[in-house]
Amino acid sequence: MKKIFDFRHIIIVILLLLIGLMFINPKGILPNRKELVVKTDSIPFPVHDTVPLEVEVEVEVPYEVEVQVEKIVEVPVAIKVDTAEILKIYYNKSIFDNTVKLSNNMGSVSIVDTISQNKIVGRGIKYDIKQKTKTDTIYQPEPRKTQLYVGIDAQFDKPNVVNIMGVGAVLKTKNERLYKIGAGVNNVVVDGTNGKLTPYFGGGVYWPIKLKK
Repeated sequence: MKKIFDFRHIIIVILLLLIGLMFINPKGILPNRKELVVKTDSIPFPVHDTVPLEVEVEVEVPYEVEVQVEKIVEVPVAIKVDTAEILKIYYNKSIFDNTVKLSNNMGSVSIVDTISQNKIVGRGIKYDIKQKTKTDTIYQPEPRKTQLYVGIDAQFDKPNVVNIMGVGAVLKTKNERLYKIGAGVNNVVVDGTNGKLTPYFGGGVYWPIKLKK
């Protein structure tokens, strides 16, 4: 039969018991490595016997002091009243002129008040207003007049080259009516080389037509 406990097992058990006792330390029987150090956070000073001494102390004691103060006393004084002078001032007329200047140097307006018996008894207005000049430019159409135009008439075509050559004139009246006259020669080629000139005279009249815009 194999032994359950031997010498090694006994030593292990003893060591475990010692470790348990050191950790628990019942009633503080085991030694402790912590050191308790007591420190005094103060400076030692010698103590001597004390002897009472008498010391003089100043004490402020309030008391009343009489002070002379100047007082202003109003004393009624009889004054002679000039009734005539008071009535003269009361019924006297004073004139006040209040002038207001207009902007843009257009002049001024003055209000004149007459005051008597503490009220306004008259009021007048004076004004000096400059006339404002406004310039407007109005463009008028040029008046109609009779006009004459002179020019040259010409007409070209393929067989005759120069078909018509002449002068003309156009007269434009004030009512915008046109009169035209003209004179010249009409060139007609006969055999492809030589031509025949025929004089002509003509004219025409034209009226203006107003079209809608």
